[in-house]
Amino acid sequence: MVKALDRKLMRDLWRMRGQVLAIALVLAAASATFVLSLGVHRSLTETRDAYYAESAFADVFADMTRAPRSIVARVAAIPEVRRAEGAIRQYATLELPGSSAPARALVISLEDKRRPALNRLTLRAGRLPDPGQPGEVIADEAFVEANGFPLGTRLETIIYGRRQSIKIVGIGLAPDYVYAIAPGDLIPDNNRFGIFWMNTKALEAATDRTGAITRIALTLERGASEAEVIRQLDTLLAPFGGTGAYGRTDHVSHAFLDNELMQLEAMTRVIPPVFLIVSTFLVYIVLGRMIRTERTLIGLLKAFGYSDRAVGWHYLKFALAIAALAIVLGTLAGIWMGRGMTSLYAEYYRFPILRYHVSPVVILGAAGLAAAAAGFGALGGMRDAIRLSPAVAMAPPPPPVYRAGLIERLGNRAHFSVIGHMILRHIARWPGRSAMTAFGVALSMGLLFATMQFVDSSRTMLDSFFFRAQRYDLMVTFTEPRGQDAIFALAQLPGVMRVEPTRAVAVKLRLGNRTERTAIEATGDNPQLSARIDRDGREIALPTAGLMLSRQLADKLGVRAGDRVEVELLGGRRTQLLMPVGSIVDEFVGARAYASAAALDALVRDASPVGAALIRIDPAARQEVLNLLKDMPVVLGVSERNAALRLFERMIDDNLFTMLFFYIGFASAITVGVVYNSARILFSERAHELATLRVLGYHRSEVGIVLLGELALLVVAAVPLGCLIGFGMAQLMTAMFSSDLFRLPFAPARSTYGYAILIVLTAALATAAIVARRVLGLDMVRVLKGRE
Repeated sequence: MVKALDRKLMRDLWRMRGQVLAIALVLAAASATFVLSLGVHRSLTETRDAYYAESAFADVFADMTRAPRSIVARVAAIPEVRRAEGAIRQYATLELPGSSAPARALVISLEDKRRPALNRLTLRAGRLPDPGQPGEVIADEAFVEANGFPLGTRLETIIYGRRQSIKIVGIGLAPDYVYAIAPGDLIPDNNRFGIFWMNTKALEAATDRTGAITRIALTLERGASEAEVIRQLDTLLAPFGGTGAYGRTDHVSHAFLDNELMQLEAMTRVIPPVFLIVSTFLVYIVLGRMIRTERTLIGLLKAFGYSDRAVGWHYLKFALAIAALAIVLGTLAGIWMGRGMTSLYAEYYRFPILRYHVSPVVILGAAGLAAAAAGFGALGGMRDAIRLSPAVAMAPPPPPVYRAGLIERLGNRAHFSVIGHMILRHIARWPGRSAMTAFGVALSMGLLFATMQFVDSSRTMLDSFFFRAQRYDLMVTFTEPRGQDAIFALAQLPGVMRVEPTRAVAVKLRLGNRTERTAIEATGDNPQLSARIDRDGREIALPTAGLMLSRQLADKLGVRAGDRVEVELLGGRRTQLLMPVGSIVDEFVGARAYASAAALDALVRDASPVGAALIRIDPAARQEVLNLLKDMPVVLGVSERNAALRLFERMIDDNLFTMLFFYIGFASAITVGVVYNSARILFSERAHELATLRVLGYHRSEVGIVLLGELALLVVAAVPLGCLIGFGMAQLMTAMFSSDLFRLPFAPARSTYGYAILIVLTAALATAAIVARRVLGLDMVRVLKGRE
């Protein structure tokens, strides 16, 4: 008996293979998204945790102007500190062979013939620097690969205002520079920024810091209070120009990686449920229709002794078979896409080994979701099959009752044709199923719009940040804060059209029991090369007194305009002031604080108000200006706005458009699944009517309109609903994908609605064309022989 039902199951699956495949594709999209996002998330997380543990990534970091190396022992003696290690960090300017572009490097000290105990260096090729050769360095792998430098390459550098030749003798990686980013940049520019490790004695000599350090890193005992250790560490380092200790959460490399993991987790929570809802609905309507057409067969099975449980299990297996096919397709597709996404991440996040690995738990999770969705959709049909008694099941079902309702009266007033009345009557006869069809198409369109609008969000953020807020061509950073004479010297260079000073000082902001570590940025009076732009595109002027906080920072502190916050200067005089919050700007990048030059001078109280310079140049004189800046000893580095913009655009092209390709396919799968299954059900229900119309003399095109017109009406009705769903889903996803580093704006273009509608309509038309072939090839004799 079981074998007989299993044979019937196989015949049913083959007979309905088109509908089975359509449902399986939607379920497979859910499985693929789950395997993709969760698999990449687990791969990155496990790789990160293993690499951090193996290389002893520090828990707390602190920078200072200059401290004696003996301070390391005093830091290690702080309660709950397991280990401490000091080093020198110095930014330098690079001259790349064959390139006129400005390049920078961060040079870090490395103890003689040994790797650091914390943040241990992983040597990928070559050897450690020879203590007897001061110019030998290890370069980070990303920089070497981007520039194509072999071992033995020599580069000219300016370290601490002194020209020095260095030689690359090794290639390495370090856990604190998994995401190696230059100060002020948003994404890594491996062609123009690199990390170098130099022998400690050589770097001490190059920077006049013999027996001194500028950074300290430490690990904590299990269960230690990070906040208390940071408090004691700040107190200890204050006399040495300490700029405030911070934990892993605020470490730049770790923060960017953590932000990426957060976005992957958000994708897992948002995208798969859409597919699961649609697939549940598809299984429900297909299995329900299947049971209605097989009611006589169900009666015979029960009459021959099959139990209600056996019949119900038979139809549940039909749904689970679809889920099994979806699991196989979705897992394979998810693994393929996951490997592609992991290779993209490997370009930005540097680990010794980063491989996409799908654990059995992820696959089982995807399988469980697919099976649960299919099983839940089958419950209604199973219940109907179980409740049918043999006597009722073997009797013909009562014919549907049509009566003149609102739809009928509206059709009469609109003077609809006979075919138009047939379409409206059938929709009104099955309002629930018609609504589900429209809702399924609307969900696919909403998902498509919600993902496509990320391109608009990114473009809006780029326009606001790179064009409206940053109006300069070059940013010049100095080896140390300078006076106004540095601005005058830059203004005299040929090709320089305007120069403005800027400065950022590290501070702690406190309000009540909330504390945030940030930097206050200030520009000169009447700035023209920089501006504060809010999310509505308005330029916000700096308050004459007090602070301007970004919305992100204000929310963290719980601050509103008019409140007063305690400002503690990190480094220097360690000044503490109460400053009013004059305004709050809702901008897109970072958690920042701003002040006028006069307000910042009152806090810092020094004679060096210039930390960097913003320059607008004549484009024709670009190379001449860059060459002159290279020869200025006070210049630490030069960054170009256009180069950063091109890099950001390339990242969008590589990452966003790859994801859009995936989600266009997923959304199309939903549309195809919904429209195809609805069309097949309509065709099976109305085949007798369509054949009768053909016998009465209606043309094939007119008969086709009866079926396809109903589908077209439902798809068109789904368009405005899809726009509303997409609007809400896009706002939700934009909020979930935003973080402390970036706040994505919700700024969809009208064309995005048009593209989403066009893709959904194209998928629906292609599916309708497949079904239309069946209508045009209708076998009237066979259909009319069937019993009503």
